[in-house]
Amino acid sequence: MMRRWALGTKQGMAVGIAALLLCVGLASPREAAAKHTCKVSQTLVRVDTKTCKPNRFRPTYTLSRACCQKANGHVTCHKYHKCPKHSPSALS
Repeated sequence: MMRRWALGTKQGMAVGIAALLLCVGLASPREAAAKHTCKVSQTLVRVDTKTCKPNRFRPTYTLSRACCQKANGHVTCHKYHKCPKHSPSALS
C-alpha cells in the first residue's frame, strides 16, 4: 500500500526539515547580507552608517558602507545604496 503523505515517513520528515531550513536561510534580512569588505590589497578603516527617514511604507532604515585604505594611505568609501521605498521585510 502506498502512503499518501510524504511527511508521514522518516525520510519525508527529513526532507521537510531541510526545506524549512533552506527557506529560513533565503529569507534572512538584508543587513545580514551587507558586505563590509575591501579588496585584498586594502584595509577596512571604518564602517559609516546613514539613517533613512521613515515614510508611510516603512519605518526608519539604516544603511551602511565600508571605507577602505589603500597601501599609499588614500581612503575611499563605497557608495551608499538607495533608501528603499518599501519595507525590505515586506519585499521578501
